Amino acid sequence: MSGSRHTSAPTFGQQLRLLRTDQRKSLAELSADSNVSRSYLGNLEHDRSVPGPEIAAAIDAALSAGGRLAELAVPRPRTRAARDRVRPDQLPVAIRGFVPRNELIKEAEEALATHAGVIAFDGPAGVGKTAFAVTWAHSIADAFPDGVLFADLRGYAADPPEDPAFVLGGFLRSLGVASAEIPSDLPERAALYRTLLAGTRTLVVLDNAVDDEQVRQLLPGSSSSLAVITSRNRLSGVVVREGAVRITLQPMTSGEAHELLRSVVGPHIDTDLESAQVIADRSGRLPLALRIAAERASRWLNTPLRTLAEELARRQPLDVFAINEALAVRTVLSYSHDALPRKMSDTFRLLGLHPGGPVRIEAAAALMDQPPSQAQGHLSALSSVHLLDQTADDRFVMHDLVHSYALELAREHNSHQDNVAALERLVCSYVTTGAAATRILWPSRSRSGIGLPKNDLTTLVFRSPAQALHWFEDELRLLVQLVRCGARWNVTSVAYLPVVINEMLSHRRAWSWWMPALRDALAMARQGQHRDAESWILVLLGDSSIDAGDAETAAAFYREAMTLHNELSDRGVLAVGHVGLGKASFKTGDYHAAIAHCENARKISAEVGDMWQHSVATAHLAMARSALGMSEDACALLGATRVALSDTGDLLSSGRVAVLQARLAESAGAHELAVDLLDEALRTFGRAGDVWSQANIFSRLGDLHADRGDHRGARRARAAAAELLTGNIEPAAARLREGMMSSIEEQER
Repeated sequence: MSGSRHTSAPTFGQQLRLLRTDQRKSLAELSADSNVSRSYLGNLEHDRSVPGPEIAAAIDAALSAGGRLAELAVPRPRTRAARDRVRPDQLPVAIRGFVPRNELIKEAEEALATHAGVIAFDGPAGVGKTAFAVTWAHSIADAFPDGVLFADLRGYAADPPEDPAFVLGGFLRSLGVASAEIPSDLPERAALYRTLLAGTRTLVVLDNAVDDEQVRQLLPGSSSSLAVITSRNRLSGVVVREGAVRITLQPMTSGEAHELLRSVVGPHIDTDLESAQVIADRSGRLPLALRIAAERASRWLNTPLRTLAEELARRQPLDVFAINEALAVRTVLSYSHDALPRKMSDTFRLLGLHPGGPVRIEAAAALMDQPPSQAQGHLSALSSVHLLDQTADDRFVMHDLVHSYALELAREHNSHQDNVAALERLVCSYVTTGAAATRILWPSRSRSGIGLPKNDLTTLVFRSPAQALHWFEDELRLLVQLVRCGARWNVTSVAYLPVVINEMLSHRRAWSWWMPALRDALAMARQGQHRDAESWILVLLGDSSIDAGDAETAAAFYREAMTLHNELSDRGVLAVGHVGLGKASFKTGDYHAAIAHCENARKISAEVGDMWQHSVATAHLAMARSALGMSEDACALLGATRVALSDTGDLLSSGRVAVLQARLAESAGAHELAVDLLDEALRTFGRAGDVWSQANIFSRLGDLHADRGDHRGARRARAAAAELLTGNIEPAAARLREGMMSSIEEQER
C-alpha cells in the first residue's frame, strides 16, 4: 500500500540545530559569532523560547543561512477550519492516599461557584498545594467537557522557570495546532490560545508559578473556562488585575496530620499516639514533611514509632525529613531561597538568628541594621513568597522548618562575626525596650549602678503601663529564648536583659520558664565580667528561690549579690540584698532577723535617696511586725507606703501593697475590709492592664467568698480568673486557671 506522507515544516529550533550540526559549530562558537548567550541558544534549539526578529537575524547571519532560518521565526498563516477539535486530558495521576482537607475543600467549592475565571492556591513550600490542586481538579474535571490542560511552570525548582511561550506552544499543540502554524511571538501565541478556548469550558491547571508575569499570558480569556494556579508567591497582580480568587493553604490540622501518617504507616500508628503527635508537631504538620516521616517509619516495620520521634527530638529536623537529596524538605526550601534577590536572601538568613516566635519589625530592623521602614519592606517581600507569614498585628512568623533552614544558611554563608554582631544588635534592642517598659511600670524606681550597652536602634515607645505590660506578656517566652540563644552564641550583653526587667520577673513569677535562662544569663555575666549584671541576676535567683520555698538557697544568692555590691561601691543596691535576706528570714519564721534586715534596707535607701526601695523595704517590714503581733503598727506602715507609691503613679506597687493590706485584714477576721481592699487592688491593676494580678486577686476573692459560704460569689470570682487566663500557656498562669476550673467543677457536683 503506497501513499504520500505529509511532512510539516521544521521549527526554528530544529532548523537551527540542523544548520549548526552541519557546520560543526559548538554552542559556544555560535554564541561568540551571533552575540547571543549560549544558554539562550540551547533554549531555542529545544523550542523552549521564541526569538525576536533581531536575534533571529543575528543567528541566521552567523550560520550563513541566507534568511532561510530567520523566516522560520516569522508567524505563518493559520488554517483552523480544517483542524479537528482535540480534547486534552493532561492532569497527572491523583495522589493515592490523599487525606481530604475538608475546610479547604469547602473553600475551594465556594470559590468555584463564584470565580471569575481564575483560582489561585498559594502557600509555603511543602504545604501540599500541588497535591490538593491536582486532586481537586480531578474531582471537578467532568464540569469542563472541552478538556483539561496542565503545565508544571517550575517556578521553584532546580531548573529555571518555564518560558510562557514554550508552555503556550505545548498547549496549542495539545489543542490540535500543527507546529508549523504556531506563532513565534508570545502575544500572538497567547491570542491564538485564547481564541481557541473562547466559548469552551476548559480547565487549565498551572502548577508552581513563579510570579504574576509568568501566568498572565496563560490565562483563558473568558470565565467559561477556569485557570487553577498554585504558587509560593501570593500572586497579588493576578488577584488585582485578573480578579483571581486567592486561597492560602495552611499546615494541616492535628487530625489531618494523623490521618496522613496513618495512610502511609498503617493502623499500628494508633498504638502510639504520643509519638505520632511528636512527629506531627516537629514536621509543623506540613504534608511533605509528614509523608517523608511516614515513609521512613514504614520502612522500620519492627521498630517502634517512638524511635523516629526520639530521632526528631535529637537531630536537626531537616536531616530527618529527607529520603534522598531530591525528596527532602531542605531541597524544596532551597528553591524558594535561591529565587530571592540578594538583599532578600541576606535578610532571610539573618532572620534565622531570631530565637523564634513572632518577629517584630523593630527586631528585624536590629538584625538587619536598617531602619524599620526598610525592614518592613523586606519582611513583606518574604511574606509574599510565604517564607514568612504576616499576623494581624504586623508581626511576622517563620515556620519552624523554614527557621531551621534559615539558621542553617546563616551558619553556612555568614561569617561568625557578622552573626554575633546581628545578635548583639537584637539583644540591645530588647534591652532598651525592656528598660523603657520598666520605667513606665515603676516610674519611681531608681536605675543607678547598671552599665547598659549603648545603641542607637529604633525601639518601641510605650505610652501607658497597659501597653508595657501587654508587650511583656506577648514577649515573655521570646525573652527567655533570646537569653538562651544569646548564651549559645556567647553574646555576653544578653546578661542585661533579665536585669532591666527584674521587677517584672519578680512580679510575674514565671520562674519555670525563666530559671534556665537566668542560669545562662549568670554565665554570660561572668564570662563578660559584667559585675553589675551578675549581682542583679543573683538577686533574681534569690527571688525565684523564695517563691519556690527554698529560703536557705535564696539567702545564699542574696549574700553573694551583696558581696558584689560592696565591691562595686553601690550602696543603694545593698538595700535590695537586705530586703531579700528579710524575705528569707520571714520564710524561716525568724521575724526579728527579718525586721533587722528591712530596717537596714530602709536606712540605706533613705541615705541614697531611693524612695521606691524604701517603700518596698517598709512593706516587708510591716509584714514581719504583723507576724510578731504588731498589727496596728503594720497597718499604719502599709497605709503610708501605699499613699507614697500612689502619689508617684506606681500602680503595680501600690496595688501589691493593697493586697498585703487585705491579707492583714483577713488575718484579723475583718473579711469585709479584706474584700474591699482586694476590690481596690483589682481596680488599680485594671487601670494598669495587669491581667496576671487581676486573675490572682479574683482567685483570692473566690476563696474569701467560699469561706463565708457565698458560693455564687466564689464561682463568679473564679470564673473571672479563669477567663482572664484563657489561652495563656505560661505554666504558672495555666496552673492557676486549671485550679479555678477544678474548683468550679467541684462546687457544681
